[in-house]
Amino acid sequence: MGFWAWLEGKLSTGKTVEVTADTIEQFVDQERLSNLVAEELTVHAAINLIANSISKCEFKTLSKGKEQQGEEYYVWNYEPNKNQNSSQFLQELVTTLLYRNECLVVESMGQLIIAESFTKEEYALKETVFSNVYRKGLTFDRTFRMSEVLYFRLNNKNIRQLLTNLCNGYNTLLDEAVDKYEKAGGEKGTLHIDALATGAKYGGRSFEEVYEDLMNNRFKRFFNSRSAVLPLFNGFTYTKQAAEQSKKSTSEMKDITDVLDEIVVTVARAFNIPSALLKGDVSDVEKMTKNFLTFCVDPICEMLQTEINRKRYGKRQVQQGCYLKIDTTTIMHVDVFAIAEKIDKLISSGMYCIDELRKKLGETELGTEESRKHWITKNYTDIAKGGDTG
Repeated sequence: MGFWAWLEGKLSTGKTVEVTADTIEQFVDQERLSNLVAEELTVHAAINLIANSISKCEFKTLSKGKEQQGEEYYVWNYEPNKNQNSSQFLQELVTTLLYRNECLVVESMGQLIIAESFTKEEYALKETVFSNVYRKGLTFDRTFRMSEVLYFRLNNKNIRQLLTNLCNGYNTLLDEAVDKYEKAGGEKGTLHIDALATGAKYGGRSFEEVYEDLMNNRFKRFFNSRSAVLPLFNGFTYTKQAAEQSKKSTSEMKDITDVLDEIVVTVARAFNIPSALLKGDVSDVEKMTKNFLTFCVDPICEMLQTEINRKRYGKRQVQQGCYLKIDTTTIMHVDVFAIAEKIDKLISSGMYCIDELRKKLGETELGTEESRKHWITKNYTDIAKGGDTG
């Protein structure tokens, strides 16, 4: 039903017209006051949490089983390309991977470049070919074979698209909950329009012009203002319906928070993040963080390092002990005073040398002969030799 058809049906013989927010919105305004896309916000929060965590990891490079800090180490931990440092590069890589379910990295002039878009041709027995690779206004005029690029793929199905389909229902429920909350404290009334008013002139304006101004502008400002005066012309009488007033209660607010919680739980489950961690709960953070690292971050890092090793090192070098390893232990903040006894135990058992532990704690390595030695106390003497007989 159009606006004027509705108007003609309401104004005959001086009938009373009910004025509510729904009436104004349905027939005049047509503009939603707010459209909360909570799912999109929650997805970005989850992706940022994962991306920021992985960007803190150290990419260790090993040669014949021993750590070395050569050119490859510098690329992954400091400068993968001229326009990004390692943290920015890894955050974009992980964000693209989680949001699009795939990410393509090509090497050009010694720089690692994340493709913003590309075309992919897949084959059963031949290498996949990538073309139309685009980045920041540049489209590469060549094709790339699978063996020449780093191609990361997260899942067989795009979980981001599945989430969107699932959370569309939540967004509808959220809009309804917000609408219910707004109406709970809203004002309702009736506008009585005299039949003679429809043919009257109002300072050179017709009834239709006055009516549209009243419905589009005056009532809207009147309802949205804390304190306001509503001027009316002859033939218009507005009466507030006090009996229908209701205060905003905790039930309306709980409807909103319940839907928001459901969205957070759904998104957290999709990305294998503890829902309490995504909500920002502070209780039992250490346990939740370990769970997050084990089931969310570690599998992604394992996939990243596997692709890097098979493309940038190859089978022969990996078999000879030359490979890259992503150290996720650097993600968690460590309080050195809280683990002082554990540090002593790790050194006294010969598990780590002093420099290795200092590096894990974020301290500068001493670099001395003693700090690089592995020490062990007599408590760990071989039992076959009778222990400490001194």
